[in-house]
Amino acid sequence: MEETIELRELFAILFKRKWFILIVTIIFLGFGVFYSKFMVTPMYESSTTLMVNGSKGMDASDIAGGFDLYSFSYGGELVVTYSEIVKSRIVLEQVIEQLELDMPYEQVLGMTSATQVGTTEILNISVTDTDPNRAEKIANKISSVFIKEVMRILKVDNVEIIDAAIPMPYPINIRTTMNIAISTILGMMLAVFLSFVIHYLDRSVKTEEDIENYLGLTVLGTIPDYTKEMKKMGV
Repeated sequence: MEETIELRELFAILFKRKWFILIVTIIFLGFGVFYSKFMVTPMYESSTTLMVNGSKGMDASDIAGGFDLYSFSYGGELVVTYSEIVKSRIVLEQVIEQLELDMPYEQVLGMTSATQVGTTEILNISVTDTDPNRAEKIANKISSVFIKEVMRILKVDNVEIIDAAIPMPYPINIRTTMNIAISTILGMMLAVFLSFVIHYLDRSVKTEEDIENYLGLTVLGTIPDYTKEMKKMGV
């Protein structure tokens, strides 16, 4: 015989196991808090922005080494080239030396990103580190060393700092509220799923409806259980 279940029966199953659902949800919520506070290393990002002016102080006769800046159609294309210079050894190794960082070039390179802002002539230099103050110092030092090297190598003065980096108080990789919300929802969903699984795996007979559904028999009568009342009366 095919079993059918009404919506109110589903709610009855959930209500019956409300404490189980609540406990599992709280456990997952606690895990979300624990994960955010103790299992994730906070990372801080400091950024500085530079303006690359493709026309400022440029003359074809001023370009060293046959490097023709006029080959770029737009200043934005020059920004892409400069972003690679930012991450070069000649820049980052000077930063390591001047700040006395106990880091190899590869580690500082992995912490550093240089990207063009949209299609503008603005270059964004970002440094991600576990120490917000060190991230700020590295970002600002990279920009100053980069500007000096551009002037030395290309004999041009077409880069200006728009915004200097500042220490950021909040980590970029920890979203406590989101982690708690996700873990709480996952916990609730798992608890609801397990409640239905436990209910449908439990084939014991508890009500008159169970007898009719499982055995196909009609209940003719019931015998009340007065055990609790008799114990209270001392019988």
